[in-house]
Amino acid sequence: VRKSKGFSWGAAGVSTSLFTGPMMADIIQRARPMRRAKYVCMEGADKLPNGYYGTSLKLNWVMDKNRGIMLAHKMNGESLSPDHGRPLRAVVPGQIGGRSVKWLKRLIVTDAPSDNWYHIYDNRVLPTMVSPEMSSEDPRLWRDERYAIYDLSVNSAAAYPQHDEVLSLSSPETTYTARGYAYGGGGRRITRVEISLDDGKTWRLANIEYPEDKYREYESQLYGGQVDMWWRESSFCWCMWSLDIPVPDLETSDAILVRAMDEAMNIQPRDMYWSVLGMMNNPWFRISIIKENGGLKFAHPTQPALMPGGWMEEVKKKGGDLTNGYWGQRSNGVATTMPVVTEEIDMTAKGLNNVISIEELRSHSTAENPWF
Repeated sequence: VRKSKGFSWGAAGVSTSLFTGPMMADIIQRARPMRRAKYVCMEGADKLPNGYYGTSLKLNWVMDKNRGIMLAHKMNGESLSPDHGRPLRAVVPGQIGGRSVKWLKRLIVTDAPSDNWYHIYDNRVLPTMVSPEMSSEDPRLWRDERYAIYDLSVNSAAAYPQHDEVLSLSSPETTYTARGYAYGGGGRRITRVEISLDDGKTWRLANIEYPEDKYREYESQLYGGQVDMWWRESSFCWCMWSLDIPVPDLETSDAILVRAMDEAMNIQPRDMYWSVLGMMNNPWFRISIIKENGGLKFAHPTQPALMPGGWMEEVKKKGGDLTNGYWGQRSNGVATTMPVVTEEIDMTAKGLNNVISIEELRSHSTAENPWF
């Protein structure tokens, strides 16, 4: 798989918090938008190489309180920290994080999507046949609003077994509890999580717990605001799944596969959809099982951020094709091929090994000469 231009998140780019603040709809309503208004453009105070960060949302989404779009000044009961957007930020649940503008400076009601550089050239899924070179040569591809990401896609991951965890076959335990999380987009509830031990031929239904639902029963003030989830059916937070698997079943399997489905019957695909930025990638989550030294060793596909490791990295080192429909493994009847070396996008400077002292970091903490 060719490296994309995006960041390396791994399965670690999701979390849940409780925010306090007014609904954005109440603020916009006071502005009395004109009939031709269709979008709410947002601009942050963070100045980046291509200007201030900004993006937009559809006005009808903002005005729909079921979507929970708000202006937050607290997070988990405390005033926002600088990293989370102090003093005010937008929170757009169920959508890609780039729509939740931090350090919010202004809202603008418009008749067209934002023309901000970061709205156009980030948070997009370009068609899979568009290469990095094509995307650089033809800016019209980026300006097609159909490719902009808003609602998140259905996704899931396993937390246990952990990467490099070893299960001893001499242990008296007869079952192993696999656990993980799943989430959907646009407020759609995850209705099932399924596990396969035979490459997707058969599936087992996992148990699901919805921590978000506990807040729907809360009828009082919390963290400086009225908890208003009792009337809203939307599901914005991750849910937790678990399944007890007999150890002998794991012993005869090569991998644990996980997939989720939401209430609109959107289901994770078997294979990845490659795109220039690599965003919204949601194929089945696969943990490989390696039998060694009287135990079962588990390997996740990748590690979070830039941490090395994962079975995908091993497949790549051996010249395997991760897009061959067999997770880079060679199927029966397919001849062995020589490794194909492809040009990669390099996000780091070769040979740069500078050590930054705390004094140097502090010298770049002012508004005049910031690093972050």
